[in-house]
Amino acid sequence: MGLVRVLLPLPRAAARLGPGAGRRLLGAALTRCVAPGWVLLRPPPPWRRLAWAEEATAVYRALAERKGARPRDRDLLARSLVWHAYTLVLVNRCEQACTVLDASSAVPGARWPPAQRALHLHLRAQAQFGLARPDDALVSAGECVAAYRRLVLTRRDRTLGTLPGALRTYALVLAALNRTEESVAAYEECAGLLRDMSLREVSHAILVRVRVLCELTAGLVALGRHEEALSVGREARDAADPIMLRIAPEVVRPLRVRLFADLARCLAATGDRSAARTTAEESVTEARTLADRDRTAGGLLLILALDCLADRLGELGHRNAELGCRQEAVDLCATLVAERPDTHGSLLAVCLERLADCHTAAGDRGEAVRAGERAVAAYRRAAEFDPMVHEPQLARVLEDLSRLRLDDGDLEGAVGAARETVALTRRLAESDWSAHQAVTARRLRVLGRALRRVGDHGAAVACYAESESILVDEAAGPEAGLYAASLAAARSGLALALDEQARAHLADGRADDAVAALRALLSLTRRTGRTDVHARCVTAFADARAEYPDAVVSAWTRVTGQDFPTFVYRSSGAGAGAVGGDPEPGGN
Repeated sequence: MGLVRVLLPLPRAAARLGPGAGRRLLGAALTRCVAPGWVLLRPPPPWRRLAWAEEATAVYRALAERKGARPRDRDLLARSLVWHAYTLVLVNRCEQACTVLDASSAVPGARWPPAQRALHLHLRAQAQFGLARPDDALVSAGECVAAYRRLVLTRRDRTLGTLPGALRTYALVLAALNRTEESVAAYEECAGLLRDMSLREVSHAILVRVRVLCELTAGLVALGRHEEALSVGREARDAADPIMLRIAPEVVRPLRVRLFADLARCLAATGDRSAARTTAEESVTEARTLADRDRTAGGLLLILALDCLADRLGELGHRNAELGCRQEAVDLCATLVAERPDTHGSLLAVCLERLADCHTAAGDRGEAVRAGERAVAAYRRAAEFDPMVHEPQLARVLEDLSRLRLDDGDLEGAVGAARETVALTRRLAESDWSAHQAVTARRLRVLGRALRRVGDHGAAVACYAESESILVDEAAGPEAGLYAASLAAARSGLALALDEQARAHLADGRADDAVAALRALLSLTRRTGRTDVHARCVTAFADARAEYPDAVVSAWTRVTGQDFPTFVYRSSGAGAGAVGGDPEPGGN
């Protein structure tokens, strides 16, 4: 291919002298320059290959549209349009690539060899994937894999793609659709085919091999198959060696960044934390080199690598070093957001969340609150661009912010954040109740806790009672076990809130209101088997009688028509932890 590029002026001159044979010679030379070449030869820049592809298409179109055109000229025009689409995919102009592929299919009378048809399907799948149309891409990729399975490629057809390359695209699309197990199975088949190839055969697919092994490692990590991921990852590391890095740095270096991060996670999961830290540091080093050359793409990978290294440092208890990594990631992400707020705003919010967690672990509550407030602001901006995706995330960080403010002593701020997260979650639940029902119950408990701390006991009781009601409805279904812990937390919180409400009413001289709270607490005790709720009830009744005997006893008698209970007990027929008693509260 290199020699053909050097000699291009000759076929161009021939095309001017001989419109028929000369143009065919020029078209063949340009197509040869566009097609993939020997892997050890550095390919020309994509924009130059695009220019050659456009020139080749123009040459073949002139041949196919002139009078007396041969059928072969229409075949070559269709083929050149496929290569034109190939170069458009290379420069990420996927919409144009789809248009050109449609034009290639529309060439009248053109014959389509099976290998060319398979490449056409492969490019369509890649273009649809680049346009964020994974469902369409999956259909095209599946057809492409089936087409290559039927093929027996000749040496001449090798540039038109192979089954491993098609399987890799198919696996990539499956991964984007969160069909991870199917994706890993496709990657494993692809890796097996590559391992069975001869040295000569694999030399034409060596970059595919590097990609497949690195992406298979990531898929195995996602499935929690860490031992297998380590084995494949070491093979991928050997494949993405410094020689390949020198040959194709724009492809191999990003793969190495992600690969080292995945290997670090595997090593940490299998207990080798020291090696995990070392490997994570290698990922950061590779990402810094990339960021020096491409600030945006390299910066995003550097953020990923810093996050991985921070996790490893946190596991080792190196809080200051972890904090430094997370702060660097936040600063770098803030720089990217200044350039593209619509694209990188949510990433900044994630980095700020993790920075807040790091400050919390270090005991610096004030800094944790400030990082949490910045995360909320970042998600607010992100929600302006894509509310469907980012409003649930905004509700989540508001919940976290309420907890942080409460722990830092900012009670009013905690209530404000909790009220907002509940309101936002209610709105989300209107469109998808099943996805947000348990979340609504949890955030009501967060609001109830904050309201208790500011002394608004009535509102706190209402929050806990609504949380319990939601969870009781859910626990009545086939998945009751999923809600048991949440329901227990709601009832424990409700018991505490009712106890505090009764005490507050008694302190303010509102004995009738205190009796209502105590009766609600006794009712709660009798509908749950939790020992802590029973203990809270026993203590509340005993303390009320001891501290306000005249007021609470007379109010109880007046409201219920019965004596104030001297003992709140379990029935003898109740099992361990169960609470029983008379149908109505009475004396003993």
